[in-house]
Parts: sequence; structure tokens; C-alpha cells
Amino acid sequence: METVTLSAALVTANTADAGLALELLEQAGIRMRAYESIGALCKSIPQDIGCIVIGGDALTEDELPLLRTMIENQPAWSDIPLILIGPDSVGLGMLVERILPNSGNLTLLEQPLNQATLISAVRVALRARARQLEVRDLLAQRDEALRMRDEFLAMLAHELRNPLAPMRNAVYLQQRLNIDDPAFTKTRGIFDRQVTHMSRMVDDLLDVARLERGKLQLQRKHVDLNALVTAAVDTSLPAIQAGNHRVKINLARQPLLLNADPVRIEQLVINLITNAAKFTLNPGEITLETRQEGAAGVVSVRDTGIGLTPEMVNAVFQPFTQDDRSLARSRGGLGIGLTIARRLAELHGGSLLASSEGPDKGSIFTARFPLASAAAVEIEQPASAQDSLRPRRIVIVEDNADIRESLRMILEVWGHEVASADTGQRGLELVRRVNPHVALIDIGLPGMTGYEVARTIRTAIAAESPQIKLIAITGYGQPGDRERTLQAGFDTHLLKPIDPQVLHNILSI
Repeated sequence: METVTLSAALVTANTADAGLALELLEQAGIRMRAYESIGALCKSIPQDIGCIVIGGDALTEDELPLLRTMIENQPAWSDIPLILIGPDSVGLGMLVERILPNSGNLTLLEQPLNQATLISAVRVALRARARQLEVRDLLAQRDEALRMRDEFLAMLAHELRNPLAPMRNAVYLQQRLNIDDPAFTKTRGIFDRQVTHMSRMVDDLLDVARLERGKLQLQRKHVDLNALVTAAVDTSLPAIQAGNHRVKINLARQPLLLNADPVRIEQLVINLITNAAKFTLNPGEITLETRQEGAAGVVSVRDTGIGLTPEMVNAVFQPFTQDDRSLARSRGGLGIGLTIARRLAELHGGSLLASSEGPDKGSIFTARFPLASAAAVEIEQPASAQDSLRPRRIVIVEDNADIRESLRMILEVWGHEVASADTGQRGLELVRRVNPHVALIDIGLPGMTGYEVARTIRTAIAAESPQIKLIAITGYGQPGDRERTLQAGFDTHLLKPIDPQVLHNILSI
């Protein structure tokens, strides 16, 4: 940041006093500007203002609210030093307490005023303001570093998702092969688990950044905590089975209705289950329980794993923290799953706590959420996937050959007629020629982006293909990326690597 020479602002209606003060402070090497009223100062506050010196004659009842508004509208880092001069310091203090209760950087000087006292007070105020500007610059540097980090993480996620996409597609295709070879089945399972693990780590990196900056938005619905816990266990089965763990589930008999984001609550529980599976020696036992405690719905995940030391009970929720005893690097992970889980609980107005009787005695993670206030709410039931799809004409526009080919193979297995292109321009020509029901379009195409392809289809080709469904397939998953796809004319935004079942469900509609 550019260094700024700070100046003092003097507010007084007495022109003689203003002249004397200006001369005195200039002799002391202090720059000062004079204003005849608080209103005149507030109309145009200079960028280099270091402190405000106000004479008692300017402290009028009608002007003080302007000063209060100006102070309250300052940035969080700013607390402009005020120096008030008057014949009665006690009266000044009472006036300030009544009109300026939130001003914490205030000096009261009583008349008659010693010249050295005024110079000293202004110098102290300017030094305090200089430190505030240093804090401002540090905050700006931090914000810039965070912005660059977020951009890097978004680009990293995109680059990692591109190779993960054909891997997931290949696993899906292998699962449909009628091969009884035990080695093939075992290695396919390993491949599936590791692709899922890598995909989750990429998502966790982006989530922890969004949570840190308060940019994660909840999509609240009325949901049953019991159903979300059951779904989380189903999703976590590969991690549980990999460790040969036993699972016990004790659900509350009554529904535990929450006004919550079902995706995020399920993610929270999955993170707790994954953590339990990772840090429980093989084989172990993982117990999930839901219950009502007063006005809260509670889910607890208990394991028979390595436990926690007293120091780790709270530290385990800090980003990138793992217990050294766990040989965590051999067990994998980034150490942010529990961080995300706690922040998600807090975003829902709840909490997440850990407890343990000590090393090698297991751990318990307990999340609490406020129950929905409505006496009866209608729970949205997930749409069931159809077993078969009616054949459709589908165009794939994707420059990555492995993604394009593996996606084509999946769609043809489902009985669709598929054509593909590797550039946006070829994709448009294909859409004109084939007149497809659905187009799967990558966003990061060379030359003509996926956004431009979608806009062209919705405008220039709209008359020829009015009912075409446009699905964006992309490695960019920030909220702004989703908004851009919708604005460009896409119907759906799918994040790589695409879950084949999710795509199957979309094509069923």
C-alpha cells in the first residue's frame, strides 16, 4: 500500500482560534485542515485524515448526530481519533457519553489549553491512526491472499476433476461387466473407493474455503434427521467395508424434523462416519444413534478406535489437524473433514462436540440441531430413479477424449443414440444436424466456450431445437459458476466427476 502522510482536521467556528491552531501545529510539523462545522467536514472526509480536533463551539446538538453517523459508518478497522476541546471536561464527557457512546478513541482537553498538550495529543492520535492504517493494509493483503488461494483451489479442483471423471465412468462400466474373476472384482472395488476418496477431498478443499469466507449458502427444507443418517450410512458403506467394521444404527422412533439443508446434514454425518472408519483399527465397531433432547435433534457417532487425548478433543476440529498417534498419513485425508462438519452444524444453529475416555478407548462425536418449530411439516420424498430410460438422441460436446468416450459408452449402455464433438463449433454443427433431445456440454472448451455454445443454441438454433435440454458438465463448482450456467441457458449444472446415477435420474425426467 502507498504510504500516506496523515493530517489533522480542525473543526471550529472561531476563525481566530483556527488560525492560531493551524500556525501552532504547522510549526510542530503537523499538517492540518480547518472546517467551520462538523457538517462541512462530514460532506467530504479526506482520505489522509489522521484525527479530528473539535472545538467546544462546534459541538452543537444538531451537528453531533452527523458526527455519530460518520463514526458508525467507518470500516471495521477504522476508529478515527477524536480530540474534543471545551471549558468543562466533565460536561464534555457527559455529552459524548450521550451522543457518541461507541467512540472508543477519544481525548478530552480542557480550556485554557496548553500548547504542548495540544501538540502531544495530536501526535499521539496520528500515531494511533497510522497503526490503524497498517491493520487496514494487512487486512487487504490477507483478503488478496485469500482471493488468490480461492482462485487456485478452484483451478486445482477443475484440473483434478477432469481425470477423475473418466475414472468414475470406467468404474461404472466395469461394474456392469459380467466378470467373476476375484482379482478383477477386488481391484475394481479399490479403484472405486479411491476415486470416491479423491473426489471427496477435492470437494472438502473447496468447502473449507467457502465456509471460512462465509460464502456457503444453505438450501433449507423440512427433512427427517433419521432419513439423512440412513442415507449417510449407505453412502459411507465403501469406507466401512474397507475396514471390515461392524455398524449399529439406533434411530429415534419418532421423526426428528429439521429445517435444514439435507445435502449438508448428510455430508456432516458422512464426515463423522468416515472419520470413525479411518481411525478405528480393523475390524472395529461404529454405532450411530439419533434421539430427541428437548428442542434439539441429536445424532451421535461412536467408534472403538484410537480415541482422543484431552488436548485433541477440541483441537481435532481445527483445519489440517490430525492426531500424530494415528499414523494419519498412512490413513490418508487432509484433516479438514471434522472442521467442515462443525462449521456446517453451526451454520444450522447447532453444535458438534467430541468426547473420549482417552487413547485407545474410542471417540464419540455428537451433533445437535434445532428441531423444526412447525407442529407438522410435510417431508419432501426423494424422487425414485426409473429402472429404464426411453431412448433419446444425445450430443456430447467435450474436448477431453477420455471423458467424452467413457460418457458415450455409459449413455449407449442405457440405450441412447449418442454423437459427440470435441469443440464448441463442431458441437453446434452436430446439434443442427442431429436435433438432439439432450446436449451434454463441457464449459471449458477450446476457442468457443460452453457458455457461448449454450447461448447460441438458445438463440440461433432455438427454432430448430426448442425442447433441447442443455446440461453443463464442468469442473467448476462455485456458486457463481452455477449462476453463469443458468444465465447462459443451461437447464442443469453437473460437477465432474458426474455420478452416473445422478445423470440417470436427470435423463429420466
